[in-house]
Amino acid sequence: MIIICFFLLLQAQQPEGAKYYVYLGEIGELQIKVSIWGEIKSPGLYSIPEGMDLATFLTLAGGLLKGADMSGIKVVRSFPEAKVFSVNLSKFFKTGRREDVPVLNPGDMIYIKGNFYSRIKEFTHFLTETTFLIGAYYGIYRLIRGE
Repeated sequence: MIIICFFLLLQAQQPEGAKYYVYLGEIGELQIKVSIWGEIKSPGLYSIPEGMDLATFLTLAGGLLKGADMSGIKVVRSFPEAKVFSVNLSKFFKTGRREDVPVLNPGDMIYIKGNFYSRIKEFTHFLTETTFLIGAYYGIYRLIRGE
């Protein structure tokens, strides 16, 4: 019983592996590889058509999660020169101007940080796991003492 509870807890904490997605575009269409992490529905490495912008890519990756901060999306670009910049998609959705949304380059890495809701969700998840562990240890203690 105790071993099963411990195994289930360990299994619940195992992160999912990296995923790789391929967008099947038109015949002869050049594909580039970009990766995305953070508060996105389907994080991973993607093969996408050259010339795709960030907003379209986020849609392809399943969209932002409820805890996503749209005002501070980080893009790490290594080609043609290394640089890191932030994109404010909130501004794009207010103005509708595509000039505010960058076109992705090969090798771009996108990170979508969490907002306050995301941090609260992580904290409550931590509290739930901690409470479960304390309860399991207390149960083991009572079994050992014969109560």
